Formats: sequence, structure tokens, C-alpha cells
Amino acid sequence: MDEIDHITRELARVDVELRSLPDDAFEQRYRLRMEQDTLRQQAARFAEDLDKGRSDEDLLAELSGLRTQLALIERQKIDLVVQAGGGAEPSNMTNLGGVDINRRIVEASGAGRIQARIGRIKGILTDRGVEVPEPR
Repeated sequence: MDEIDHITRELARVDVELRSLPDDAFEQRYRLRMEQDTLRQQAARFAEDLDKGRSDEDLLAELSGLRTQLALIERQKIDLVVQAGGGAEPSNMTNLGGVDINRRIVEASGAGRIQARIGRIKGILTDRGVEVPEPR
């Protein structure tokens, strides 16, 4: 755990330094962003190694929970057909607002992060030869 603690402390230090830089400190900002990227890559590798040590049952339970989160996010999205008045084909004008709102819901909810995590878990399980159930 010392390694991840060190990475976490370094990420916090870099974040503090980035926030304290003046707006015109482009070179220092670039150097710190590069350091931040390196530290994030190290943290990702560390997290991946931890995942590989987890049991199949634990990973399958997390996968199920993540899929439930995605389903809840989907339910929050606007039904474009209903928004357009229930016709079979929504009009373009009404559709545009709903599409934008749905995009914002997905972005704000962290759906991309959840999908990436699902992919990582499925990859580990597949590499182990574990059958990954399809979402219901």
C-alpha cells in the first residue's frame, strides 16, 4: 500500500501546484500536466493489478452493480418520442433539445467511466475463462 499512498500524495501535490500557478505559467503547467499523466498511468496500472487479484464472485458482483447504475442513468434520459408528442417520429426541432439534455445527463452521470470499468472487469473475467452473463 505504500506505493499507492505515494502516488496519491504525489497527485495531490501536483494538483496543489497546478492550482497555485499564475495564468501565464505555461511551461510549468505543461511540466506538471505531464507529471500528472504519468502518475495517473501508474495509479491505473496499480488498480488493474488489484483487480486481477480479486475473486470472480467479487468482480461479477461489481459488474452487476455497475450495470444497474447504467440502467438507472438510462431511465433518467428523456424519451424523445414522448417529448415530441407521442408520434412515431419525433420532429427535429423537439428532438434537438432532448438529445442535448440526454447527452448532458450521460456526461454528468459518469456513464463513460462506468462503461470503461465494465469493460475492464469483463476483460479480466474473459481472460480467466469466466462466462460473463449478458445484462438483463
